[in-house]
Amino acid sequence: MSSARIERYALLLISVFMLPTAVQATFAPRSWFDDFPLGRGWIAAEGGAYDEHLVRDVGVLFLALVIVTAWAAMRSELTRAVSVAWLVQGVLHLVYHVGHLDGLGAADQAALVVSLASIPILALIALWAGLARHRPS
Repeated sequence: MSSARIERYALLLISVFMLPTAVQATFAPRSWFDDFPLGRGWIAAEGGAYDEHLVRDVGVLFLALVIVTAWAAMRSELTRAVSVAWLVQGVLHLVYHVGHLDGLGAADQAALVVSLASIPILALIALWAGLARHRPS
């Protein structure tokens, strides 16, 4: 498979993985806070107070980044910049949550870490493929 396809598919997978989160937080913020993911309640389990404004802001930001990511992947433009953005977001998000796993059972802890790690891993794959694609022959 060509590096351009690897880059494109990795970015499109990030878009697909993040779209449900973005849509739910944007349009059903209370449900996202109480139930995400799939009724497991990972966010509410941390014990913080619900803030509709903050949840909607997070949802809209994710939605905007999903749109930019899908656009970049389909047009092969700015893919390295988008990959770096997801890498930064993904690593910092993962680091935070790894330090705050209290209140979740072992299965939820594992699922949370694996699901959060998937974004920076895919971003690294896209970045690697993008660098290979743009490397002088």
